[in-house]
Amino acid sequence: MSSPKQSTPPPPPKPKGEKKEPKASSKAERRAAARGPAAPGAPPPGPPAAGANKPPRAGGPAVSTPKSTPTKPVTESAPPAAAVVADPLQLFLHLDLPSTSTSLSHTSKASTSSIHPAVIKLALQYSEFKIVGANARAIALCSALKDVIASYTPPPQTSLTRHLPTTHLNPQISHLVRARPISVSMGTAIRYLKYEISLIEMEMGVEEAKALLIQKLDSFVRDRILLAGKVIEQHAINKIKDGETILTYARSSLVEGILLEAKRQGKVFSVVVVDSRPLYEGKNLLASLRSASIPTTYVLLPALSAILPRVSLCLLGTAALLSNGSMFSRAGTAMVALLSSAKGVPVICCCETYKFSERIMLDSIVGNQMGESKSLLEGAGVSLTEPVPNLSPLALLYDVARPEDVTVVITEAGLIPAQSVPVLLRDFKPLVQGA
Repeated sequence: MSSPKQSTPPPPPKPKGEKKEPKASSKAERRAAARGPAAPGAPPPGPPAAGANKPPRAGGPAVSTPKSTPTKPVTESAPPAAAVVADPLQLFLHLDLPSTSTSLSHTSKASTSSIHPAVIKLALQYSEFKIVGANARAIALCSALKDVIASYTPPPQTSLTRHLPTTHLNPQISHLVRARPISVSMGTAIRYLKYEISLIEMEMGVEEAKALLIQKLDSFVRDRILLAGKVIEQHAINKIKDGETILTYARSSLVEGILLEAKRQGKVFSVVVVDSRPLYEGKNLLASLRSASIPTTYVLLPALSAILPRVSLCLLGTAALLSNGSMFSRAGTAMVALLSSAKGVPVICCCETYKFSERIMLDSIVGNQMGESKSLLEGAGVSLTEPVPNLSPLALLYDVARPEDVTVVITEAGLIPAQSVPVLLRDFKPLVQGA
């Protein structure tokens, strides 16, 4: 009996046009490999195709391909999953925490040699949140800038108008930014001062120019903050009726002045103060209202929906009023305005024109600020002296309230809808921007 090699003729040469036959041969080899090696002496399981009677080689492409295929997607999908778990707050990585007093006090003497002591003290107060609120921060900044100007002496052969706003003032402002990002109100005060410096004549004496700039800063605080607040108080008091229950959030110095002045004018009303972490500013407002014998209810933000049925008016302050009419204010203001508007409660925003901004923000992520997260975990038995696994505390300071949730905006220029902020910015830009 002849051997299989002698009985099976070699396959004929394949023409160039046939391309499907190698695929059929490879399929037959894969089917044979899947069934495993046949028993010795057993006949082949079917009519062999051309070239299919040879057993597949060990380690050939038909055997190695299924082994390497399932391992690739596992190794490729592992790094993204690990990255998501390791960085849950990646949306807020661009936000910096306020500098601690320790980091500011340990700054090298070379970098703070040109910084005025009043600015160093103010930066520490900003970083420790001892001075909060747009108006309070702007007034404290103007006071520190007056001290800087009073002790300023231009170098020889240098004019005050060129050296003071750039070489001398910019390092002071940069040090304040290191402690905490400047607010819209502070930015307006800085632009106003630099504009007044540019108007000083070259022939004016140094002492006369310094006295003029200090007077201009006093005028800015008096006209743009204090007197503007008095005008807004009169407009807002006309909206308060006897027997009303007024809702406010956190602590706004402007809203606080409105409520105290309304009490002095004999208005009879009660107040609901809604507060939230991380600063609990409403506690200071509560103490001020109680000292004025105003009936006050203090609740936290989660209880807002339960207290809304007894509220008839909502008064809110803001850190800035954006060009699209949105309120950039303390975190939680957007929820208060949204729920109040949904319940049919009028929402009144009280804001001075120097807080108007040409910026437009559609969310609270891009241009926010972060606060200390220690207050978020008070009473939870968690210490943040060192990193805690599987815990990522986040304390945002501001949010953006929608313009459609605001009924009216009260400014020293009158009562306007929130959508008219761009008109005021365009027609009264010298008044708003201090230019």
